[in-house]
Amino acid sequence: MNRVDGEACFVLHSRPYRDTSALVNFFSPNYGRFTCVAKGLRGGGKSRQSWRANLQAFNLVSVSWQGRSELKSLLDVQHQASYCLQGRALFCGLYVNELLERLLHQHDPQADIFVLYTQCLTRLIGGVELEESLRRFEFGLLEKLGYGLNFTHCNRSGQAFSPDRFYIFHPDEGLILADEEVTTSRFSGEALLQLASGDFSGDAQLAAKRLSRLALHGLLGSKPLRSRALFTAAVKVE
Repeated sequence: MNRVDGEACFVLHSRPYRDTSALVNFFSPNYGRFTCVAKGLRGGGKSRQSWRANLQAFNLVSVSWQGRSELKSLLDVQHQASYCLQGRALFCGLYVNELLERLLHQHDPQADIFVLYTQCLTRLIGGVELEESLRRFEFGLLEKLGYGLNFTHCNRSGQAFSPDRFYIFHPDEGLILADEEVTTSRFSGEALLQLASGDFSGDAQLAAKRLSRLALHGLLGSKPLRSRALFTAAVKVE
């Protein structure tokens, strides 16, 4: 039976399984996204007390497991670090976790995305502007998955963006020059060049949010994001 010991993983999500167990979604650099059965996790016994504390979302843990099937059996979990997200930063973290669960294939190693995810959590707990933190993660994730956006040149013509022109996002071609009659759903060359320089302020911030949603929509499909619905409901309560 295949066994792995002491792999660094982030806890993405857990949910009840059978009577006292739980299914825990992990993300590691060498094994990608995968799921383990944590037996007895929801029982009242003290033997799983440390597991329950360690298997919280956003925790970095050292994990041991075994199994040949898609569903692994959790053998041990040791705490390494906690990324304590609160308020709106918590909803941002749940959104990022959901993107990983929706867009990454199981057991597909993604070391670069693991680093990207770690950087995103560090920004979120460090008080870095939330919108900018999300956009940097989204655009980085798109790039690592092979759907990166070019913020400096038109994908169709190869010409450099002009700050005085407008561009649109095409699902198959990326950013291309907008026809003169197009007056909506377009992006100014000035804002795109601002994003290319790493500046997410002003008009570029709104452009980045619109653009990331368009680019991710084709990958996520029509199924709504749970984290986005949770955030909308929480804002209404405030």
